[in-house]
Amino acid sequence: MAGSEGRDPMKHSLLFCIALVVLAALPVSAAENIRVAIADDQRSVSLKSVSGLLLAGTPSNGHEKSLHFTPASVNGKPVRVKSVDGSTQVNGKRYRGWVELRKKKNGLLLVVNDLDLEEYLNGVIAAEVPPDWEFEALKAQAVASRTYALYEKRMAGKRPYHILSTITSQVYNGINGEHRNAVKAVKETNGLILTYQGKIIPAFYHANCGGHTENASEIWGLDAPYLKGVDCECQDILKDSLWEKRISVSHLSDVLRRQGYRIDDISDIGIDGITPAGRVKNITVRSASGTTTVPAEILRAALGSTVIPSVFFELELSEREAVFSGRGSGHGVGLCQWGAKEMAGHGSDFTSILAHYYPGAVLMRMK
Repeated sequence: MAGSEGRDPMKHSLLFCIALVVLAALPVSAAENIRVAIADDQRSVSLKSVSGLLLAGTPSNGHEKSLHFTPASVNGKPVRVKSVDGSTQVNGKRYRGWVELRKKKNGLLLVVNDLDLEEYLNGVIAAEVPPDWEFEALKAQAVASRTYALYEKRMAGKRPYHILSTITSQVYNGINGEHRNAVKAVKETNGLILTYQGKIIPAFYHANCGGHTENASEIWGLDAPYLKGVDCECQDILKDSLWEKRISVSHLSDVLRRQGYRIDDISDIGIDGITPAGRVKNITVRSASGTTTVPAEILRAALGSTVIPSVFFELELSEREAVFSGRGSGHGVGLCQWGAKEMAGHGSDFTSILAHYYPGAVLMRMK
């Protein structure tokens, strides 16, 4: 494999195991909770449980099987509810732990699921990668997701939640998203996180890097040694990762104007700079209003990540359409999920996978 040329997987595994023994644990607890925003700007929320619902701060005994909340019924302090058997339906979707409802300044409801970190991860892993993938790839994903969640928690400040349940953070589907393989991967990596110089790292990951992961400094200005680009053979197993998207210049103009750019009657479009890995840095747009430079990631976000899967593309203007011809999916930083599958398929264990995609990071166990 090009990504592991000159590397000894057993040596990396041994180094990671030694780190678990000799390095001091971070000030995080193995019983960490996580607060996940599972629904926002709700006009009404229905909670149900066949075993009964318990309302924090009240002498409720679980006789109520369903509760309905509107902004008018949630005033002052947040309302916290959990089921007797630990499975609460929120608008038809089941969650473990506490469900908290908060009335926002805009008068609508925010719904937060407050639960144990490991139980949270049980509902994440199968949503992020197929649960029938190689087990070592699932374990690598479990460590990356645990680390990312804890990093987000540390960065949350005074927010009423630590992390979102969507692709903006990492996908969380509650009990509905649990799968035995994913649950086993979480259990077998219980408490393991990635660190650098004693601090939890932002363990970014993505679907498919297109052949080479990206330096975080090139995308976000984050110069971290553990987020440097590495070779990856995800292309070997993902033959359909090449894509082409055609966007009309009128639609492109509308999208950019909504982002605050002065664009009128596009006459040409091109690439302005690429990263060492080959991803596009900026797009230049020539129109009646002049020449405008747009960061490629801003353009991708504005058009939608499902429209433009990555900034690993070539670009040309053809018959009043911007033609994007690219490869890969996602921002390209950190662990490549398809690359992890490829490494696992060739016999690499989860520690070797993590060592490859997060060079210099240290695997530690929470205490």
